[in-house]
Amino acid sequence: MMLTRNGFHADLDWVDDLRLSGLPPSYSTSLGAMIQVDAIELLRRLPSNSVDLVMTSPPFALTRKKEYGNEPLDRYLQWFMPFCEEIKRILKDTGSFVLDIGGAWVPGVPVRSVYHFELAVKLAKTFFLAQEFYWFNPSRLPTPAEWVTVRRLRVKDAVNMVWWFGKTEWPNADNKRVLQPYSESMKDLIRNGYKAKKRPSGHDISTKFQNDNGGTSSRPY
Repeated sequence: MMLTRNGFHADLDWVDDLRLSGLPPSYSTSLGAMIQVDAIELLRRLPSNSVDLVMTSPPFALTRKKEYGNEPLDRYLQWFMPFCEEIKRILKDTGSFVLDIGGAWVPGVPVRSVYHFELAVKLAKTFFLAQEFYWFNPSRLPTPAEWVTVRRLRVKDAVNMVWWFGKTEWPNADNKRVLQPYSESMKDLIRNGYKAKKRPSGHDISTKFQNDNGGTSSRPY
């Protein structure tokens, strides 16, 4: 795959349509471009109703200040919402906004902040919450050390929330693209059949349950 530095690859035919010709990328290929610029500047350049997907993992509201910059808990929502307003403007009606965001601790005490849940609730008043996912990262460091490894009051935080929002109630999606292999027990049901009946939970399982759909629906983590 040919890499083009400091310019757009010749095969990218959407550059002018998205008004990006004045923002030369650090590099690009026939599949896309990496533009190093303030995100709010790029968003404001893009035409309305022009983008299918915005996926981002912004700086979290962490207690410890990072070199790349991160807003404190009390200013986070105010800082982040202008980005979200532009994201909604540029999304198509069938577009999606996917936000990966981690939690934080209240400074000085072994208590979790709910800032990322507050953000999700606020966004759900502007977008439509399609689904929530969970990113499990077992290699994350056991922090804050005071509560996890020194005083042993808490376990390490190893999960990020991934919020999937739609501009409307019907963002483009097809879970057949992310099917997982059937379990051996499910394969046995498909081979040998299943007696349709109502389960103790009240769910009425029909004969369609044994249809082979090529795999099972993915889990949200």
